Amino acid sequence: MLDLALIGGTVVTPEGPALLDVGVADGRIAMLSAPGTLPEATETLDCTGKLVLPGGVDPHVHTNAPYGMPNVLGRDIIGKAALYGGMTTFIDFVWPGIKSPLATVQDMVQQWEGTSYTNYGFHVVLSDQSDDAAIAEIGEIVEQGFPSFKIFTTDITPTDMPGFRTSGGTLWEIMAATAKAGGIVDIHAEDDELVMHQYRKHFEAGKTDIVYMPDVHTTISEDLAFHHVLRMASHIPGSAVYLHHVTAKLGVDALRWFRAKGVAAYGETLAVLSMATADRYAEPDGHKYHIYPSLKFDEDVEAIWDGVADGTIHTSGTDGVCCLWEEKNRARTIDGTFGGVTGVEPKLALFYTEMVHRRGMGLKKLVELTAENAAKIFGLYPRKGAILVGSDADFAVLDPTARRVLDPAELHEGDYTPWNDRVVEAWPAHTVLGGRVVVRDGVMVDEGTHGQLLLRRLDPAVALGKAV
Repeated sequence: MLDLALIGGTVVTPEGPALLDVGVADGRIAMLSAPGTLPEATETLDCTGKLVLPGGVDPHVHTNAPYGMPNVLGRDIIGKAALYGGMTTFIDFVWPGIKSPLATVQDMVQQWEGTSYTNYGFHVVLSDQSDDAAIAEIGEIVEQGFPSFKIFTTDITPTDMPGFRTSGGTLWEIMAATAKAGGIVDIHAEDDELVMHQYRKHFEAGKTDIVYMPDVHTTISEDLAFHHVLRMASHIPGSAVYLHHVTAKLGVDALRWFRAKGVAAYGETLAVLSMATADRYAEPDGHKYHIYPSLKFDEDVEAIWDGVADGTIHTSGTDGVCCLWEEKNRARTIDGTFGGVTGVEPKLALFYTEMVHRRGMGLKKLVELTAENAAKIFGLYPRKGAILVGSDADFAVLDPTARRVLDPAELHEGDYTPWNDRVVEAWPAHTVLGGRVVVRDGVMVDEGTHGQLLLRRLDPAVALGKAV
């Protein structure tokens, strides 16, 4: 007897959409059957007229942000909002600082145990503060199930984040150790010298309003940094690189070129980067859209979507930090604007609207960008990111008739949204996590912290550039 049956829906499997019923037992997908042919189930979820997708896998979420600010909300709020939005798995971040990365990972695992609404894993942040002893721990960290390491090639601003930058020699050591261990390096890639030069010049000229942000965090900076890290990777056998938040046409072009040369490089977009431009900064509350590096221009947005279409851009992250408007509104300057946005809850609906409704890319491409590819790149597939027999029973059931206007008062993630008044053409009706119906008809019916720690191991295809 099945524990749960999802009946009547259009199910998006790795082969594409089909009318199927899905049977769940012991938290996993037990059967995919023609409509009306499942055996009896303890519970039935009617998905007639709806789209049954794998639960969203977001590879870039900051619920464990190191900011220590009173107006930044934590994983309890973000996790519930995620489930309302059909997102069931996060990869968050561990920030060791000068501490042992391995010890910090173990501490974080203990802190999160039994407290997360979503499934979760961790990227481990390394920097110039990571000495030889810390780098020597990379192999053991990978072996314990945490094979991805985040680095920054810039401090981002002159004031908020000093010490996060990883310079060339340390980056080389981290990339080499990670490749040897079978891991992947995730990079926030900007040219630090150019970024800091632009800050100085803008401060001197009194050009500090956020409208100048793309003149500080430039497309050229992305071009230089992408070429630098990808060229370095090309000289390290087995090296795999994941570029967070690609913002610019030049960045997309660099990824495409190096992938064609055989470098194992993968690219990520964000909703704000792929659906908004720097023109938004001129609005009175335009800082609500800001996420570092910065919004760019029309040609960059179109290049990102060209990259999604041709397989240069593989995943969608949130890079979200759930701050309250009081925090987001503390400044609208190039060095003071808070660099994070809410956006976990509406993410799937936004990408459905942009990809399927507006651009005609199809449901299979939507699933690849919001779940499947991230699972493949980061060692979760086919447990996550797929509707296959044996996969975990995580589902987002999307109603393509549930057109709505986004309003922060109706969302569950902070008190503002960069998407206020944005129209989406669909909305999640139900969310299933590990075989449990946690959201039914838009109402959270199970508030248990059922999220599981996901220990990961990368497929060898990742280092060959062929994971997706």
